[in-house]
Amino acid sequence: MKISLIGLAEGLHSLHFEEEPENCGIVAHPNLTNRIQIDVDLERRVSRLILRNTINTVGRFTCDRCLTEFDRTIVDTGRVVFTSDEELLALSEDEVHLLEKDAREIDVTNDIRDLVLLAVPAKILCSEDCKGLCPHCGVNLNEETCLCGVRPLDPRWQALQKLFN
Repeated sequence: MKISLIGLAEGLHSLHFEEEPENCGIVAHPNLTNRIQIDVDLERRVSRLILRNTINTVGRFTCDRCLTEFDRTIVDTGRVVFTSDEELLALSEDEVHLLEKDAREIDVTNDIRDLVLLAVPAKILCSEDCKGLCPHCGVNLNEETCLCGVRPLDPRWQALQKLFN
């Protein structure tokens, strides 16, 4: 995804894009197939560009506890700096990129891709209080109670059970 700098005066600019995941560098991701809304607040200065990128999309996920499919809105914000200042570039992390003096456009594909992928939680739950599946009979405990009843206690745990009684 590229942003044109032609005719872009110094100051603050707000840009809005709506892109397919493939155009943002997200190829064949099983959960992210909807279009991505991207809002960019771009501040242009003499030797640098400061971008505040906000992404918003909906992904289709499977709960890690109960295996129910659900839609989840993914929203996140990140900041990126493009600069021609070599000293700042040498001291920086990944969020600072080189800005060529005669640049006509900047490519933010990798920054948007990273922002979207890092916004997807590692542990995906349909809700914070998801009860998951019964480990014995496989019933979804969010929808019904378990039919396997009270199972006899393993004799190795009886001493621990006495502490709770």
